[in-house]
Amino acid sequence: MSRHPTPLPVDAAAQRIIHFEIMLEEVPVGLLLLDWDFQPLWYNHEAARACAVWNHGERKASALRARQEFALPAPLAEACRALRESFASANLTTHPRVVSDHERGLHARIKLHAPGRADQPPAFHIQLDYRRPRGDRDRPLSPGAVALLARLTAREREVAMRVREGLRTLEIAAELHRSPLTIKTQLAAIFAKLGVRGRSRVAALLNR
Repeated sequence: MSRHPTPLPVDAAAQRIIHFEIMLEEVPVGLLLLDWDFQPLWYNHEAARACAVWNHGERKASALRARQEFALPAPLAEACRALRESFASANLTTHPRVVSDHERGLHARIKLHAPGRADQPPAFHIQLDYRRPRGDRDRPLSPGAVALLARLTAREREVAMRVREGLRTLEIAAELHRSPLTIKTQLAAIFAKLGVRGRSRVAALLNR
């Protein structure tokens, strides 16, 4: 007897969508798709976490179930509204807008995408990045953060501390004289050992 159930027939396009959603859930960037009326069509975990921090602040957001309590932050809604008005008046896809809260390390790039088909209305494609400003690199570690770092190897700690500072993969690789692939492998190990799903959570844990 087969150990796996016989899969139900699924057309190729639907199967690709399922795999795309699984793959995009794991990327270390928040991805949010809104319809014409600013209602969420899809978002990954990083997007839910970034929006929670935008709405409630880092401390309260860390205690929330971000997916279950998702709400579009007001600054992003305002930017989407301005893009929609611009599109409606000119009937053209406008340039992306960037919204930032530098104090909390929150950044969003918003683009109104029009598929060009009459049966498919435009939608908002939003990329969200949540990382602390570089000015926090000298902030003392809390006892809890030290305990978390103790779970990592010395080389992983070097990477984790730079994630805490807001450095990107290529920046970490250049600073530590390692390949980007090595850094990505070490990041995956850090996520597994700390029980998190992305670099924004590593930064949040180490900055508590």
